[in-house]
Amino acid sequence: MQDKTVLDGVYTAEKASRGEAEYEKNCLKCHEGADADGPTLMGKSFLDRWREDNLDLLFKFIKKRMPRNQPGKLPDSAYIDILTYILRANSFPDGPKELTPDALETTRIVGKDGPKPLPTNTLINVFGCLTPTPDNAWTLTHATDPVRHRGWMEPAEETKTPDGSLLGIQIFKLQNFSNIDFDFKPDPYSGQKVRITGVLIRQPNNDRISVTSLETVAATCP
Repeated sequence: MQDKTVLDGVYTAEKASRGEAEYEKNCLKCHEGADADGPTLMGKSFLDRWREDNLDLLFKFIKKRMPRNQPGKLPDSAYIDILTYILRANSFPDGPKELTPDALETTRIVGKDGPKPLPTNTLINVFGCLTPTPDNAWTLTHATDPVRHRGWMEPAEETKTPDGSLLGIQIFKLQNFSNIDFDFKPDPYSGQKVRITGVLIRQPNNDRISVTSLETVAATCP
């Protein structure tokens, strides 16, 4: 469960002002103005790209990729300052406490209207139990809430398994295993705890995943 969202005033105005100075030195040229070729860090397109993720993923992305001419050159404190400025630039409220590294993993990025389910056609990761149905189809039962697939992350981060033996309460119908391989058969994975990557297809009372990869994370499911 998430402790906070960016609506809860998770940074101070002073820290955001420091972040604005760092942003102007290291980010402005690529992300604003007539010659900018980087994506905007403000507004709907930015939020649609990052909403429902935690701040630590955005922090890791900025640190891994920016500045373009020398990624990772800034101290962590400067990257956090830039992150707080981005929050202010997107009109999220400030508060009485500074944003700290420990808070990044427990603070969710959401829109002004709060948390929302990921939209259809989102590329996702989800964990669950691979389960056959009586009509020779396949479902992912006891599934976790889906999260965006982030191909830029380190493999160990991207494949991180949920803690504990329990998973979730979601159920997804699975389709298009041929995306993995034309002759792929899911039968050997039946009853295993697996990690699925695929395209989320939202349908009334019948969410599906068009599978692009499947891997075992445990031989049995709870």
